[in-house]
Amino acid sequence: MEKQINYLQKQLQYMKIQQIKQDNEVRLVKESALKREQISKDPAYNRPIIIGNSNTGDSVTNRPWITIGGTDPRSEPTTYGQITGMPVAPSGNTTKGLFHKGQFNVGRISITLGGYVEMAGIFRSRNETSDISSNFSSIPWMNSPNAHMNEFHETERQSRFSALVGADITDKWHVSGYTEVDFQGAGSASNSRQSNSYVLRSRVMYGEFENKIDDFYVMGGQSWSLATLFKKGMDTRSEQVPLVIDAQYVPGFTWTRNTGIRIVKGFHNHEYHIGLALENPQSVWGGAVYTPSGEKVTYNNSGGQVENVSTTYSDDVAPDIILKGSADPKFGHFEAFGIGRFIHDRVSYIGSGKSHTKFAGGGGGGMVIPVVKKYFDFQASGLAGYGIGRYGTTNLPDATTNIHGSPALLPEAQVLIGFIGHPYKSVDIYAYGGMENILSRSSYNVNGTPYGYGNIGYNVSGCQIENAPSSMACNANIRRVVQGTIGFWWRYFEGDYGTLSFGAQFSHTDVAGFSGYGGTPHTDDNMAFLSLRYLPFQ
Repeated sequence: MEKQINYLQKQLQYMKIQQIKQDNEVRLVKESALKREQISKDPAYNRPIIIGNSNTGDSVTNRPWITIGGTDPRSEPTTYGQITGMPVAPSGNTTKGLFHKGQFNVGRISITLGGYVEMAGIFRSRNETSDISSNFSSIPWMNSPNAHMNEFHETERQSRFSALVGADITDKWHVSGYTEVDFQGAGSASNSRQSNSYVLRSRVMYGEFENKIDDFYVMGGQSWSLATLFKKGMDTRSEQVPLVIDAQYVPGFTWTRNTGIRIVKGFHNHEYHIGLALENPQSVWGGAVYTPSGEKVTYNNSGGQVENVSTTYSDDVAPDIILKGSADPKFGHFEAFGIGRFIHDRVSYIGSGKSHTKFAGGGGGGMVIPVVKKYFDFQASGLAGYGIGRYGTTNLPDATTNIHGSPALLPEAQVLIGFIGHPYKSVDIYAYGGMENILSRSSYNVNGTPYGYGNIGYNVSGCQIENAPSSMACNANIRRVVQGTIGFWWRYFEGDYGTLSFGAQFSHTDVAGFSGYGGTPHTDDNMAFLSLRYLPFQ
């Protein structure tokens, strides 16, 4: 009996051991399944890559500071950031050792790669002779044969590489640098006949010194203008850029990508911000200039040393000054800003001359409202003032000259509204409507000859007639550009290999000129874009 009891006890012990083994196997299977699920959501889960000395024991050294898709809502990538693979900095509280796709450390420096490879197709109902960036101010009038010809291109030139490099100086202070480059530059030998030898260009490149605890940063370099609408606060890389494929965006969108220096300070737990920027000036001139005999009016010059000799650069005496304030209550983002500019030219006489400077600028604002949180957003922005044309997508003129040769500022208004939907996590749909409008003429006549911008005496009788005779000229000045556009993005594959996305856009653009002798010029353009993008680090 005792032997039988001992045998049963051994059997029971063996069964317990087997049960424990089986439970462990089940646990491992569950953990493996959970890990696969986590990897599918974050393909870089638990895959640290450290180059350099990682065994110093310094928490600042080992903590990854830059990542994609941080946990702080203020650092969530914008939708524009998602469709372009933009690296985004988190709040600094990421888990030690957790790296994301495209991220690695070199010593204490964290590097995050971003960008995408694109194959795009373009169709326009008017021939602009443009690539992925439309030229809304050069849509041909109906007198041009190009107004009666379609345009088709395939292009990869919007493909982009971006990199965010940074480090913690202390637990409070951070330093970073950011760059984006694409292939929308054109060298003197660039052409589309055989080798498509287009050149790399810098989109943005700036450095940033930041105190996240006190919500303060200083930025210097080329970036989106402070006048650009933000999605939340005024953080760099949080601009609310239209989601369109067209690299010239939408008429009515207020922006530049420009060199400058910026200071931003936040208050009340990141709810309010105020920013000041000094940005590189340039002015756009239009209309016919009256120059009496023996005089010369100079407001721009051809490019010189390391400039583009095939374009002009305005004569500037001071930076553009932008002051902006923003508020982020629970129901949206709101901002208001003002721009101050200094438009300059010189009238030269024989043996002397006189310089003129006119103070230009205006005011604007914007909002982004999550109507249905995470599913539907509404945005609106605008700018109005004198000499502000440069800040609109169309680049309408800032100024012309008066009868004495000094700057005559043109009044303008820009407005853009947008509706952005996210019906599924992998789908974004959008619709935008925008307008840029020069509000009045600035013109004069000398001995019966019309000058200035929008002069009612300009001969526009041939603008609507193809190959019109020389007696029926087309001396048109643009008054208004309006566009409506719709489109979508679909991220149809996402995983450890990156993201594959497909986008489509259709737009209708309407251009009206100032009326003159012979009528009111008008033209339009229907455009369609398709895009296939591979975002390896998204």
